[in-house]
Amino acid sequence: MKNATKAFLVFVFALMTVSAAMCQQAPDWSKRTFAAPPERVFAAALNSIAAQHHDVKAKDPATGAVTFHVGTTAWSWGYNMVLKVAPASDNQSDVTVEIARSGGKAVSWGSGKKEVQKIFNGIQNELDRKSGAS
Repeated sequence: MKNATKAFLVFVFALMTVSAAMCQQAPDWSKRTFAAPPERVFAAALNSIAAQHHDVKAKDPATGAVTFHVGTTAWSWGYNMVLKVAPASDNQSDVTVEIARSGGKAVSWGSGKKEVQKIFNGIQNELDRKSGAS
């Protein structure tokens, strides 16, 4: 199973490298800053992804990266996504989500916006819930 995970990560990395080489800018809707440290945001991201029943392929708390698949729908073959959490100033965290279509064009910045917004909203809801419990 580890070989399959490594192969998938190599595939996703190759897709992201190609997209960077094509000079495509990540849209603003694929980035958000959260008022919490990276460890909390990473945990909230995992909960948000799980709550939406997306399939986590790999996660690395040390680098703040989660690779997951958003399943097929009537309108899409689904998406492979890589969420990255990075430290920002004032104990905040920057989160980006990179998207590659399954079974179609290599890069899909124009699609997946709705799914990314759901993930971001889930992260914020989780952070709010944990803050209210403290």
